[in-house]
Amino acid sequence: MGDDQRRALACLWQCLGRVSEFSFTASNGPGSATDWHGHGRGQVVAETAASQLLFEESAHFTHSDGRRVKMQNRYRWTLLQDSLKLEHLRRAVPVLLFELAPVTAHGFRQVTPHHCGRDTYTAELLLHRPDIELIWQIQGPHKNERLHYHYW
Repeated sequence: MGDDQRRALACLWQCLGRVSEFSFTASNGPGSATDWHGHGRGQVVAETAASQLLFEESAHFTHSDGRRVKMQNRYRWTLLQDSLKLEHLRRAVPVLLFELAPVTAHGFRQVTPHHCGRDTYTAELLLHRPDIELIWQIQGPHKNERLHYHYW
């Protein structure tokens, strides 16, 4: 890993620790059997524990048809030597979503795609200082979804 990537990783870790709000847009493309389409905005409570950050996200999601739903998520970010690991803590056992490694001074990409059943998750993260943009793609036999997050 080069110096630019090391600096990017350190800067991202620092920016993640300051996050207090987020917004996201969910959309589905051709062939998707899901109904996950709309936008949300909410708060993040970040808790630091050694080389880990816990994100408690709470938001209201507004579906494209106008329905409003309260939602909550728990994520754990872990700083590794050359990357960051992102896990979903929705259930008793953490689910690894991505390991994100720097590919440029401001861009990160998943080290390997995450497979859940027949679905494949990929991600890119852009560091805009102090904002963070995280874009997930979920592809599968019945899914074609894009989740576009902004954290600040």
